[in-house]
Amino acid sequence: MKTRLIILAALLLLFLLSCSRDDSDVLANRIDSGSWKITYYYDKDHDETSDYSGMSFIFNDDGTVNASSTSVSYTGTWSTGNDDSATKLYLNFGSPAALIEISDDWMILNQSNSKIELQDDSDSGTELLTFEKI
Repeated sequence: MKTRLIILAALLLLFLLSCSRDDSDVLANRIDSGSWKITYYYDKDHDETSDYSGMSFIFNDDGTVNASSTSVSYTGTWSTGNDDSATKLYLNFGSPAALIEISDDWMILNQSNSKIELQDDSDSGTELLTFEKI
């Protein structure tokens, strides 16, 4: 009986550890390597990807993100974490309007070393955002 309880406790512990895996560290290690571009941005009812054409993003270790095009550069902040049982990417820019538009807490749908697919569900509709490594 005592052996069965020990085995059951060990299995329960393994199950709990596997469920609490933190993908935010995986995302942080991927995104702060190299330059990224937005290849898809769908805002509630229409595609706005063209608003980010020619823009590149560099996610720095210190939590800043630089968004730049050929003539202008903007700085914002980024972080990762878990909220509502979902791994999230948090983006925050103060200007311009196009970057304020993507300032949000984005749920990670899929991630690889070269592509990160994000989603935000708000009361006014679903937004989708995809970054791909340049």
